Amino acid sequence: MTEGKAQVALGLSVVAITKYLMEYFDVSHEEAYKKLANTDFFERLNDFDTGLYLEPDQYLCNACILELEQGKAAMYEFINAE
Repeated sequence: MTEGKAQVALGLSVVAITKYLMEYFDVSHEEAYKKLANTDFFERLNDFDTGLYLEPDQYLCNACILELEQGKAAMYEFINAE
């Protein structure tokens, strides 16, 4: 995948996760994005070497929610279980 396509895929994933967090927590898009941006999950998502951005949106949303509600250990357990 070219770098440009990878950036688009990442951007679409970030939008999907942000929208999910908006609904899940009933917050604005700014607050939802801040929640996402302050997670280890977001760092992993932005690391193109992990390929995490290629996973389905629901998988990514679940991983993010796990970190926000149960901590990063739960998120890492989830993403490393595959």
